[in-house]
Order: sequence, then C-alpha cells, then structure tokens
Amino acid sequence: MLALWPAVELHRAGPPRRLAVVAAVLALATVTLLVAAVANWALPASADSDVGILIGYVVAVPVGAAVFAWFINRANVA
Repeated sequence: MLALWPAVELHRAGPPRRLAVVAAVLALATVTLLVAAVANWALPASADSDVGILIGYVVAVPVGAAVFAWFINRANVA
C-alpha cells in the first residue's frame, strides 16, 4: 500500500510511465502471490499467520522495481 500513491502520480504522468507502472504493479502482485503460495506450501504451519504474504512481498519489491526501471529505460530509448 505504501507504493500506491507514487504509482498513481506516475500513472498520471503519461503513456510510457503508465506502461511501466502497470507492468511493475502486475509483477509485484504476481511474484507476491507465487512466492506466498510456495511459502505456504513449504511451511504449512505458518500459513495461517500470513508469513507467506510477507515473504512474497519482501521478494517481490525488488522485482517490481526492476521491472519498472526496465520499462522506464526502454521508454526513454525509444
């Protein structure tokens, strides 16, 4: 949720940044859910305490930032 408002401001900035923001948010959500599913499968005792979502989010933040940087760099080159 902390990244929501800066993402909204970048989304309003224009088409190249919109694509970067949408791709980064989708990557963030996808990686978070995939890692959470694997963590809950690997550690079933901790599945009720939402540790999987926390692990997924910690892993997904750098992935989302990398996807955002890649799309911004790609938009600046074109």
